[in-house]
Amino acid sequence: MKVLIAGANGYIGRHVTEIFVEHGFEVFTFNRNNCVVSHTEKITRKASYFESYFDVVVNCSRPHWAEFSPEEITGIEFNLLKQLDRLATTDATKIHTSGVWLFGNASTEDLKEFRLKPLEAVKLDVRTINSAIKQNWHIVYCPSLVYGGENCQLKRIVESLSDGTIKVAIPSQGYNQYVHVMDIARFYLLLVKGRISSAQHFIAETEGYTPESFAQLLLDSHIIKKVTRTTWSEYEITNGSISVEIEKLNLRLPVSFLFKPTECVRMYVENYSIT
Repeated sequence: MKVLIAGANGYIGRHVTEIFVEHGFEVFTFNRNNCVVSHTEKITRKASYFESYFDVVVNCSRPHWAEFSPEEITGIEFNLLKQLDRLATTDATKIHTSGVWLFGNASTEDLKEFRLKPLEAVKLDVRTINSAIKQNWHIVYCPSLVYGGENCQLKRIVESLSDGTIKVAIPSQGYNQYVHVMDIARFYLLLVKGRISSAQHFIAETEGYTPESFAQLLLDSHIIKKVTRTTWSEYEITNGSISVEIEKLNLRLPVSFLFKPTECVRMYVENYSIT
């Protein structure tokens, strides 16, 4: 089977590419120059050469919100999915990587029905998701924090703390679940091998933490040096309103019955190594 992966150089995309290569798929990547590159032969051709060519298309690409405005991100992602659609066969398995911020204001019932109730930062993404659903993409909603593997997101966050201190707003109102990057890759492989009908999926480990309890776990495991507790008003002054929304994110996800995690963030943290 011929697999096309967009965002293959990114954190999630790198591991998705790796697992499809390991399982014998013919893997190609889609780059920022609108070209397709063969993973094995490293031959580059214009994307127009590959119209209706790929049996599997996976999008792991996401413009970073620190580099682009919400309007720019929406436009880039919407147009990318349209491009990828043209490269997929009629009955291709198509997987789009998304996130739980799209449900930042959702109730338990909203989550069960996949009713999008986004945080302000990703409000414009609703159009992209609705369009992808109509085009029969799998939409996989990943937690805010993905960990493990090469270039681990959690390690990058820890290394960015110049004094080893994490600040949390009190009382801690949020609740977050986590997922290992290789469990995401394995889930994508499952969707492809199982020829699962297109659908929406939440994937995450069952156990979750408040921001305060997760910071305490990091402290107890000697990954950070200190947890500083602050008021919500002070937290907003320091970090901004968008960060407040994220800190208050409180979702208990109805995880897909197809998702079977093999990793655990608590064990990862307790066995954490900076190397």
